[in-house]
Amino acid sequence: MPGAWRSYLEKLLVTNGYVFTNLGRWTTTGVSGFVQVHHEGMDSAVIGAPGVGGSPHGYTAANNYTLKSLSDAFTNAFFPDLVLVDMGVNDMGRGRDPSHVATNDLSALLDLIFTKVPNAYIIVSKPTSIRASTILTYGSYGTNMYKYCDAVQALATARRAQGQNVYVADLFSTVRTNLISDGTHPTAAGFSLLATEMMFRIAAITTRTNSVTTPFILGGAVWKYSDQGLDLGTNWSQPNFDDSTWTQGAGRLGYNTFGVTTTVGYGPDSSNKYITTYFRRAFVVPVNVSYTNLALRLNRVDGAVVWLNGQEINRVNLPAGQITSQTQATIAVSNTGDNSNTYFATNLPITFLPAGTNVIAVEIHKFTPASVGLTFDLELFGQGTTVPPPTLSFTSTPDTLQLAWSTNFTSYNLQAASNLPAIGGWQNIPGPYPLSNDQFEISLPINTGSAQYFRLNSPGP
Repeated sequence: MPGAWRSYLEKLLVTNGYVFTNLGRWTTTGVSGFVQVHHEGMDSAVIGAPGVGGSPHGYTAANNYTLKSLSDAFTNAFFPDLVLVDMGVNDMGRGRDPSHVATNDLSALLDLIFTKVPNAYIIVSKPTSIRASTILTYGSYGTNMYKYCDAVQALATARRAQGQNVYVADLFSTVRTNLISDGTHPTAAGFSLLATEMMFRIAAITTRTNSVTTPFILGGAVWKYSDQGLDLGTNWSQPNFDDSTWTQGAGRLGYNTFGVTTTVGYGPDSSNKYITTYFRRAFVVPVNVSYTNLALRLNRVDGAVVWLNGQEINRVNLPAGQITSQTQATIAVSNTGDNSNTYFATNLPITFLPAGTNVIAVEIHKFTPASVGLTFDLELFGQGTTVPPPTLSFTSTPDTLQLAWSTNFTSYNLQAASNLPAIGGWQNIPGPYPLSNDQFEISLPINTGSAQYFRLNSPGP
């Protein structure tokens, strides 16, 4: 498939102002307007030995695997800054063990890349579904893909904890029904969606002045949770709620579903499981960005309510009106199909997101107490633009000094010192600060006996 999703990604990168060069020994031809044709992809390849399929680019079938191909590429002095890895469909379709492929083969591939390019950024993919595949016997291994996707996510999380720049593109959730009749290869619309997902993930690891995508919570993050069958009312979603006694674990969380990383409880009776399970996680918002949208990626079986700082921002598969701990989901979600392993995307406009610590809280509701499975995980991204640092202005009279700054910087503290450098340290001038003409304004007496210095200080990152 000449170009595949790469030809669509090229257009997105150019449109968004990225300057880039594709590296690789092989080239794709026959796609109108596709210029960056170099790559290291091989048709039908798997990640580790032995290879399968045909013999592209002079490799024998036994050597048609990525660890071999990429090792050869590095000897030709190809050292990329960013590596996009779209692999795993053939591994899973051929019946390979998902845990072994992720923790051994894919891990070895990451090691190979970082050995050659230690500071590279790598985006690995959760591959597209093969549950409906008619190629060979791929469809019979459809549930292995769920396990592999979660293993890839866990691997990326572990690598970031080690200080390596490894991130995930969720191609599984992105394509869904945009597949051709063999249930494996995406259509043109599917390739376009894959490119859009890759572009989104690239934006989340790059910094630009005109557009910002901040990854607040990534898939596989650690969440605190309450699985005791309690009725917590609504106070549990507030930022100041004490969750210190809650259990915690990495996503995906749940039970009786392929690929779950952390198993949560459902009570003593499997036929009368607790209806509601609660989850919380804090995240930090920087001070120099004005956010206009939240991009939410939610995995849930069955229904969910998402809260931000105690305010409901999203509800899915639950009735309208007041929600209690006994409110059941509207419809059942199969714990064995693609839906239970999909992270559904929602874009939420916002008018204000305070800098500093914020809290996302999610309650997952079952369809019935006898429903078999439960899953939960969530990704959260903020989208907006950078804002210039605050300006501290002043006017004076013989006796007072009037200081003012924009209300866009609510988390900043006004500080004072009597010398520079501030030998005695900067001293906070406590708020709350009076508001006037859409600004914070404060009047202070002028100290005629010594110099006075003032600054705005951010407690955030």
